[in-house]
Amino acid sequence: MRQSVLSLMLIWSAALYAAEGVEVTATIDRNQIGLGDVVHLVVSVSSKDSSNVGDPKIGGLPGFEVINSSTGYETRSSYDNGRFVTSQSRTFTYMLAAARKGAMTIPEIAVDVDGQTYRTKPIHVTVSDARKNPVARGGGRGQGQPDPFQQMDDMEELFQQMLQRRMGGGAGGGMAMDGAPVNPNEAFFIQADVDKKKAFVGEQITANFYLVTRGQIRDIDTLKYPDLKGFWKEDLEMATRLNFENVVIEGVPYQRALLVSYALFPIKPGKAVIDTYKAKCTVLTPSNLGFGRPYQFTKASRPIDIEVQDVPANRPHNYTGAVGSFRVTAQFEPPTGVVNQPITLRVRFDGQGNAKLIELPNLQLPPSFELYDQKSQAKFLKDGTSFKEFEVLIIPREPGVFKIPAVTIATFDPRAQKFTEVSSQPLDLSVSGTATTAAPAQAQTVPGDKGPVAPSEPQLPSLATEIGSRPTSAGAQIAITAAMYCFAFGFLGIYGWRKLRHKPKKLSLKLVLKRRMGTVRSLVAAKDWRKVGVELTNTAYYILGQLSEQGGANQELNRLLEHTPPSLRNELATPIQKLLAQCEALSFAPETLIVDMTEKTKMDKLIQEFDKVMSRAIELAEI
Repeated sequence: MRQSVLSLMLIWSAALYAAEGVEVTATIDRNQIGLGDVVHLVVSVSSKDSSNVGDPKIGGLPGFEVINSSTGYETRSSYDNGRFVTSQSRTFTYMLAAARKGAMTIPEIAVDVDGQTYRTKPIHVTVSDARKNPVARGGGRGQGQPDPFQQMDDMEELFQQMLQRRMGGGAGGGMAMDGAPVNPNEAFFIQADVDKKKAFVGEQITANFYLVTRGQIRDIDTLKYPDLKGFWKEDLEMATRLNFENVVIEGVPYQRALLVSYALFPIKPGKAVIDTYKAKCTVLTPSNLGFGRPYQFTKASRPIDIEVQDVPANRPHNYTGAVGSFRVTAQFEPPTGVVNQPITLRVRFDGQGNAKLIELPNLQLPPSFELYDQKSQAKFLKDGTSFKEFEVLIIPREPGVFKIPAVTIATFDPRAQKFTEVSSQPLDLSVSGTATTAAPAQAQTVPGDKGPVAPSEPQLPSLATEIGSRPTSAGAQIAITAAMYCFAFGFLGIYGWRKLRHKPKKLSLKLVLKRRMGTVRSLVAAKDWRKVGVELTNTAYYILGQLSEQGGANQELNRLLEHTPPSLRNELATPIQKLLAQCEALSFAPETLIVDMTEKTKMDKLIQEFDKVMSRAIELAEI
């Protein structure tokens, strides 16, 4: 094991060797060479100091000729938990000459350690066209007779090649004598890595972009971040500094640092492309004196094709687009309630996937519970998980002990390729206090009777019966006239009472709208566009829920509009739908899609239009 690795692992090196015991790796110094060039193959064996390590079983290497070999041995000691731990590192180095051009493979190499066989991974090498003076492999003039002058030239060529490799030079993909890489990949390249290349619509794909180098990076300038069209993008990590780690890629040791990490969610079925990350770096390449003068290169990662499948068509009614593995929890805060006092129902969804797509399902609450308001927040975490949490404000109007059914949603599991349901636990809520009701009418006692007489509904006289069955006397006419006046005044009183009853509600909604629009404008000033979208959406659903008398906290927009007056639906249904589509996009759409919406004049226009439409909706509901 390399010294750099051991220095980072001193604390747990003893546990490593106790658990794994042996590590066998094979690396080469480059995997792009010319015909006749030399490549160095190193087989490293790390084990306990007392281990018995056999020689690697190289066998045949098709396309290569072994020119030379050497071995090395090193002992390492570390102090851990009050005791010294000793390990050994053996290296077997082979000098290989490329015998033919094309794509070559160094097969797996077996090494016996303490009687157990360990195998390395195969290594791929690309051999390009022949060099001017390839290394001799026994050919000569005169029917196979060796030419001594040719042999001397070949030996000199081999010596020069080995010297250049020692000094940081070489051909066919190595470093030139002045330090400039003939193959810029020897300096650095940008690597794009994804955890899957096939996914369902809405399924999470983790994409990482790395800077990979064999030199020393002095500075980096990102020229282009991936556009990632066709994906909903969430930032997992954006590197503020380069933290390098040792990696082996295609058998070649490199240093690698994360540039950016995304959680991507395909938007539609078909073919999607993760496009390139482009950067310009100044790199110090190896030379005979360590690192030579700096060189600048511009490199871009390779695009990656993603095959996207649509979720099955037989979708449950409570499926809103959540793809992944989620769980749901629900609780009341505080755990007990008081009549006419607000209480919060908190519902949280979290797991692997895009929780922002989850909508709150229909809450099966008792009829005496009034839904007042709803808020939600969602976030992606660096570990690739996400959550969405709803806060529903409820006002219980009656005392008692109430059972609240579990909150259930349908999700699509991409691994099992089927729909599943996740549910919270059912809740019990105890509500104390006395419900506010109208005072009952007092029973009347008739003098001389045995008990109270229960009040009865007032009955209007049947004018047709009275007039037809009795003579029209002066007293009867007075009674009839009085009854008609009472009926007229009663009708006017009921009509006026109904109009006065709706007036405070209308005034209350206007005050709510004014207060919330003030909150929206403060969020715009702070450029918190996500919260602007959420606040506008919640305001619209609350006002429409009150106007339709359907609550609004957990209802669909079309259902709310169905219960509003026809005049409101006919005039404002389409404008409201368009406004809410913009608000929801502002809340959850990728940053690249909302940049145009956040421009000042367009944002001001959206807020003015929203205020105008909601005010008009309140007016139409009272006509």
